[in-house]
Amino acid sequence: MHATEEPTVIRYDAGRVCLRGAVEQDALITAEDMLNRLMETASPRALDLITICAGVYALDRVSRRRKSVRNVSGTRDHRVVFEVADLAFWSRTETLERLTEILCLLTGDVWRISFAWRAAPYQTSSYQRIFKLEEPQPTRVALFSGGLDSAAGLANQLLLGNETYMLLTVGHAAAMRGRARRQVDALRQLVHAPGLGHASFVVCFDKGVASNMKAQEKSQRVRAFLFCAAAALLADARGISEIELFENGVGAINLPLSEGSMLEGLSTRGAGPGFLRKMGAFASEVFGRPLCFSLPFQWETKGEMLHKLADRPRIAEWLQRSNSCIHTSIRERRKRHCGHCPACIERRQAFFSAGIADDARDYQIDLLSGHLPKQLHHLLAYLDSARRWEKGDAQLKARLARHQTLSEMSHLPNDEVERLILRHARESLHTFGNLGLQIAA
Repeated sequence: MHATEEPTVIRYDAGRVCLRGAVEQDALITAEDMLNRLMETASPRALDLITICAGVYALDRVSRRRKSVRNVSGTRDHRVVFEVADLAFWSRTETLERLTEILCLLTGDVWRISFAWRAAPYQTSSYQRIFKLEEPQPTRVALFSGGLDSAAGLANQLLLGNETYMLLTVGHAAAMRGRARRQVDALRQLVHAPGLGHASFVVCFDKGVASNMKAQEKSQRVRAFLFCAAAALLADARGISEIELFENGVGAINLPLSEGSMLEGLSTRGAGPGFLRKMGAFASEVFGRPLCFSLPFQWETKGEMLHKLADRPRIAEWLQRSNSCIHTSIRERRKRHCGHCPACIERRQAFFSAGIADDARDYQIDLLSGHLPKQLHHLLAYLDSARRWEKGDAQLKARLARHQTLSEMSHLPNDEVERLILRHARESLHTFGNLGLQIAA
């Protein structure tokens, strides 16, 4: 396990989170479209939370995992000191335990956390600009990434008449904010939603180690903590108690395809019901009132989410503007998706299962035309898992039970979870089954 003798001290300074000590890095916070004077009116404890979540996000990205024979998972040992205004609150044993449990659940790392008193009052800066809310005022808050789940979830909710949303895009670059804004603006032209607002919260790096993407840690497992903390700040400012995430059920449960990935498959725990329960309890404690995070589409597959929109051609076309690919560095010109990474495979399956023909020209590799992915192992494992679920494989059900325990999702009803995964497995075979047989042959 990689340990640092010197702690990293994290403090907030007028729109900038500064890391000093074992890690030297500055992170800028821009809240260009946040609520009117939100950063100016937030409580010191709320700004402490921003310091903590932006600080651990930056630390997670600049601290590379070092795998070895003795540390096969690349587990890291973080010593962190946060400078906070409300030292009495953060130093409470129960608060420290909640924060540590959340970070350990998301990352699998060791977090040795302490707090120091911030002597100077918080100051704002030009990075936090004024955002004026229009009527009607929002009654709901939801995270919006610009991916297919968030796009389909938002469209479904608006068509149900749930239109007074304040969306929050949390990103690591202004480009992500711009893409999400254009998506939301385009949807407003298709659906009457006068109460649809859009805010953004961006953390980007200022020089230092993180200025080079190749030098950064790629797993970035703390993102969900930053996303949810920023959403809680927004919800509290508006007096709203529930924050929605539009991830589909299978993606939120995130059962690893192999037994060997059970301890390392942490990358999407941030949408898992176990993490969201812990985050809700933690946010409630920080803000002193009940706050919770919900998954409105917890018991639906991505294909089922899209199917409800298939008879609306203009919205179906709009869904294709979403971004799913995780292999951004290998896209060809005018190709927004590689077509064969796990996210692209799920995307193709969702459109196909919903009966929506997405444009194959948008993909570098078109699996639905019989083209083979550059790396076959994921697709083969994906299809093998689907076939085993259809046969009722007892080993897979046992793996699911262990996964639910490790991810603190044991409160979910087993029968409901298994039916959801089985429906997803049948969608997989319906979409790619013939391709799998061709590969096997």
